[in-house]
Amino acid sequence: MSNLLGKRYQCAACGATVLITKAGDGQLTCHGEAMEVAQAKPLPSSD
Repeated sequence: MSNLLGKRYQCAACGATVLITKAGDGQLTCHGEAMEVAQAKPLPSSD
């Protein structure tokens, strides 16, 4: 699996977040578990 440029990866165990600034091969791990791509947060409404 390759790391995607500009994506944020988050650890499910501790909540640590990593921002990818240089794409490459390999897999990010934290606490022995693979890190998942973080979901985008919704923007606040202007209502």
